[in-house]
Formats: sequence, structure tokens, C-alpha cells
Amino acid sequence: MSNDITLSDELINNLYGVICQHDESAKQNMIVALQYFSAVSGYMLGDYPGPAEERDELIDQLAAFTKNVSADRVNQQQAQQQPAQQEPAAAAGKSEATDDPAVGIWKPE
Repeated sequence: MSNDITLSDELINNLYGVICQHDESAKQNMIVALQYFSAVSGYMLGDYPGPAEERDELIDQLAAFTKNVSADRVNQQQAQQQPAQQEPAAAAGKSEATDDPAVGIWKPE
């Protein structure tokens, strides 16, 4: 693949919206929407100007690319869902010095 692409929520939502306008069932069934996305790719690949072998190789590359984008999205969503690790709050109190500098006595407040 030649150039980097940039996905955004706006782009995805706009494309999904067009599919839903075309077929209402895509709103209730994600598989239908995914079939449309895939069918559009296949339709466009049918116009690929190169030989069939190149087109088949491109299809394989796009399938692998799709798998990588999906894995990245899953990882992104999991990272967002993990609660931020919070440091435990320090116990309220103070340490009183003793004659031994390595030992203190903790007194809660």
C-alpha cells in the first residue's frame, strides 16, 4: 500500500450513515453494514486496471490490512476501557522520630 490514510470517527460515521440511508437494516445489523463496506471494496476492485493476479494480490493485502486495523481498534478500545490506575492515597498521619533513625512510630491523625 502506498500512502498513509487517516481514519476519523467523522469519516466512519459519514460512510456508515450513507449505507444506513441506502439500507435501513444496516442500523440494526452490523453484519449488513460490514457486507456493504466489503462489497464496495469488491466493486471498486472489479475496476482495477491491472492483471487479475495483481488484483488478487491486492485483495489479499487489503484483507490483511483490514485485520490489522481491526486489531488496532480492539486494542484502542480496551485501553480506553481500562480504569486509570490510581495510586493509593497516603494514609493520614505522621511518623514520630525515635532514637533509631531507621525506625519511626506511625500515629494516625
